[in-house]
Amino acid sequence: MVTICFTNSGYMLDFEKQIEDFMKKIIVFALLILVSIPLFSSQRMYDYKDNEYRLVRYILQSENIAGPHDITPISQQSLLSYLEKADKHGLSLDMEKVYENAVSMLNDNHALVVGDDGSSLAIHLTVSPEMYIKLGDDAELHDMVKGYKDRLPFLELSLDFTFSDYVYGIFTLPFKMRLFDDSYYNSLFSQNIFKGGTAEPYQRVSPFKAYISAGNSFMNFFLGRGKLNMGSGKTGNLFIADNFQFQDFAKLSFFSDVFSYDYTLTSFDQEAALSDSGVNSIKSGFSTFEPPYSSRVSHSFTFNIFDKVHITVSEGAVLDTSNIFDIRMLNPFIFLHNWNGFGAEVDYWANNFASINLSASLGLGLRLDFQAVLDQFQLGNEAASGSQAFPNSFGFLLNLSSVSKGKNGFVEVYLEAVYTTPYLYLNNINKEGEKDTSFNANRDLILGYYLTYGSDLSYTGYKWGPDTVAVSVGGNYLKYDGTLDLRFAATYRIHGESGIKYSENQNQSSVAEVGQEHVHEYALTGILEHTLQLDLGATWQVHKSFSVSADTSYVLKMNHNNHEGDVWNNLQFTISCSFDPLAFFEKK
Repeated sequence: MVTICFTNSGYMLDFEKQIEDFMKKIIVFALLILVSIPLFSSQRMYDYKDNEYRLVRYILQSENIAGPHDITPISQQSLLSYLEKADKHGLSLDMEKVYENAVSMLNDNHALVVGDDGSSLAIHLTVSPEMYIKLGDDAELHDMVKGYKDRLPFLELSLDFTFSDYVYGIFTLPFKMRLFDDSYYNSLFSQNIFKGGTAEPYQRVSPFKAYISAGNSFMNFFLGRGKLNMGSGKTGNLFIADNFQFQDFAKLSFFSDVFSYDYTLTSFDQEAALSDSGVNSIKSGFSTFEPPYSSRVSHSFTFNIFDKVHITVSEGAVLDTSNIFDIRMLNPFIFLHNWNGFGAEVDYWANNFASINLSASLGLGLRLDFQAVLDQFQLGNEAASGSQAFPNSFGFLLNLSSVSKGKNGFVEVYLEAVYTTPYLYLNNINKEGEKDTSFNANRDLILGYYLTYGSDLSYTGYKWGPDTVAVSVGGNYLKYDGTLDLRFAATYRIHGESGIKYSENQNQSSVAEVGQEHVHEYALTGILEHTLQLDLGATWQVHKSFSVSADTSYVLKMNHNNHEGDVWNNLQFTISCSFDPLAFFEKK
């Protein structure tokens, strides 16, 4: 018997490189086959808050069909496929007109120029003055119901196009002002442009939404910048939520009547970070080609059961790697075990997460939505000595909604409850795998973009972060043609001290005992902040070129910012209008 031993680790590295190169060739070959498939138009993408998406969902929910899955952006073609699940000829005469109007809205390309080959070009120049009024105790940006990132740009140039019926693309360039002076916080009126103090163009004049979308009747590929969301929550979503004004990501979707698959790859080059002086700083706002590369990878599998139930299982990881093309990102089953960030190596860092979403039609226009998310999952044999295994941190969301058909529009009411454990989205591991209680250690939390000093934070997951209990009741009225939207909500939430970070000195990291890498805290921690929030709003599209919107909110907080005995209240108003003169010249 002859035994051959390879003691040269360089050989193994060469072998691994050959395997990786081989896999890259397979992927390139597969993509070439994919793009050779005949493509079709109807590849405009919609977010789950867009009227087109909402109308499709309301039509189907009122017909006791589960409706479109909630991983967005979602293509026109996919929404049209879902809409076909409703028996058009079985609808009442009024609902048949609503159905046809929804199809018309989905097929409207808002074009100024239409070519003979199916190409089109739309140009929009939108002016949106917006005013914010606050009465009561002083409100900083993190106290405003409509945070800076959600505010309308005063001026926005938008171009979108279709090319030979195969490709859809959009590019928008907004102009906002970032405001830093103290007078902003204390002013009664706060506009979205032209106020004294230091200012600079928003995100260094990076486009808010810009992407290319291509696909056919069963797939879609998206590459660019925009909103990203997974879930049908009204107060937020647990796994991936649209808290950020934009994210840079790629998304590949395959869909059919019974099964859908969604792959997303999100760049986190704009993640908030600490400077050497310990002050919050924002990165350049542009993707970098210098390692390490920060990405979030997720794989989602949706099963449609008799058009009554949708079950979506998602898993993925936040990944730092020295390789811009890491083959592990494409493996849909690699992340669940032993990718929890504990004991990470120097050249890469990872944290896994997983979720399950269930949406079910209960009849009579009722729909049940349930979400559960796990963070830093470990099995017993994967946990370090002395630590406790599964679960490390998790969250749950339950929503019951009812949609009914009124004379001129849909009426929706909902009841929602949310619970997140104190260390969801948080950990106590820094990039080198060492325990650290500083803010910079929270690699998997991805606080989002610091738009001003110490405020306006966002999580990739739930809107109000970990250590939260929230109950909300609300609803809205949406006119069948989408021109009028009335909304209301009443929300009560409790925040522990591991919730939203309000100040530089507030610790947001989990603190583990020596020898323990898991922290099991299920009750809210520390001094609890209690918040009651009442919202009322309306949006009216007077003409396709002009719309007006108004929102009012009252917020009452006990133990404000987790400070014992502090009471804070504020009455806030947001008033805006948007005008696009070029919309007068749109062609159908």
